[in-house]
Amino acid sequence: MKVQKKLLALGTLLILNAGVYAQTETTPAEVEIMKGKRVYLNGKDALTNSQSYWRVNEDKAVSGEKLSIQGVEYKKGLGVHAPSNLTFKVPSKAQYFYVVPGADDAHQGPFKMTIKVDNEEVFNSGVISSKNKKYTPKLNAIDVTGATIISLQVDALENQGGDHADWAEAFFVEGKKENKPKNPGLLAKLEAELADDELPGEKVYLTKELASTVDSYWRVMNNEGIEGGKISLKGKKFNKGVGVHAPSTLIYPVESNYKQFVVTPGANDSNAGTIRMRILVDGQEVFNSGAIKSTKQKPERLVLDVAGKKEVQLIVDEEDGEKGGDHASWASAYFLLTGGSK
Repeated sequence: MKVQKKLLALGTLLILNAGVYAQTETTPAEVEIMKGKRVYLNGKDALTNSQSYWRVNEDKAVSGEKLSIQGVEYKKGLGVHAPSNLTFKVPSKAQYFYVVPGADDAHQGPFKMTIKVDNEEVFNSGVISSKNKKYTPKLNAIDVTGATIISLQVDALENQGGDHADWAEAFFVEGKKENKPKNPGLLAKLEAELADDELPGEKVYLTKELASTVDSYWRVMNNEGIEGGKISLKGKKFNKGVGVHAPSTLIYPVESNYKQFVVTPGANDSNAGTIRMRILVDGQEVFNSGAIKSTKQKPERLVLDVAGKKEVQLIVDEEDGEKGGDHASWASAYFLLTGGSK
């Protein structure tokens, strides 16, 4: 395999062996980066079992500042807040994953960072913080040939104040050919686990196209939050649903074969505006969230009887007179049809 040497950081020598490496603290070395297509991690591509205490920032620290680890700034990477566990599918042609894990300079909370490939741990930072000079941030090269998933985890060790972690660089390098999966059944098992927790039966999922009335301060997103990422409520991600921005009103006709309306309403994790979410069935209010925001809410699934009704209105009100960050999601929203499984 041809590689191109590129000095990104001085660190300990990484001895790669079937995806597991050892470290020697005495030998500084250049990290060799394989030639090939680079695929950088995107927080929006994290699988739905991923969770993070706060947002996941693209190419910025979770605080919104530049990614900075012990005075070294990085243009690419992900900024998170512990506790955080992000899982990504490994591209089929990927051979190596490169990353600089470390505590962001903006805060000082202690935590631990680990990386797992197909659920096997291949990296462990030990206890680190931005002021801990015993830990030397460096570029890690991790063999992911034939792997299905990679998980980036940050564990909070004390309270969660200031637990800002960076996965700097964070990219795969692909070869020319697809790799044979080492664990062929893992993806199918994972996809079954990642399915939204839905009631059994035949369903009609809500989309903006299905609505008879669409009124939203910004756009309306099918199966995504208003910002374009996965729908996320208190860290739980959903594959399906509708994302809106307050003030917003969506009206859905109730067809004769609709039995129940199922939805998990909530303020999307993508921002922190204060909103109120309401549901009206034939003009009668059947749900009112009260004033909520992404950090102060308890999203729960609602199951509403709609048999014989004419319409369902989904309303999001701005609660504090400011529209900034009023991101709402009607997660896993669908009509159950009569005659389906109970």
